[in-house]
Amino acid sequence: MWHPVAVEVAEANLKANGMAGAVTCCEAAGFDNPILAKKAPYGLIFANILMGPLVALAPDLAKHLEQGGYAILSGLLNEQAEAVQAAYEAEGFALHHAEQIREWTTLTLRRV
Repeated sequence: MWHPVAVEVAEANLKANGMAGAVTCCEAAGFDNPILAKKAPYGLIFANILMGPLVALAPDLAKHLEQGGYAILSGLLNEQAEAVQAAYEAEGFALHHAEQIREWTTLTLRRV
């Protein structure tokens, strides 16, 4: 679950990088926030969370990503990447790129 401190940190980072107000930060469990629903569909969604939440989020993420849009999924151990990829392929995604850095994998998937 998101915590308000994550929003505060994100907004502080935006301000520190001269981008205050350029990004809307909000607290949400998945896409359960009116701000997120109003702005969908998205062309790019990035999620850096654990395998379990990423798999559970696959159907909802597919609903909020436009056709041809990209999802970048990270926070995965190398041995978890195949299962996450399969969950997203079942929702109409195709692998665009997989990148391994030491024990971590980042998947870039395209909604086809």
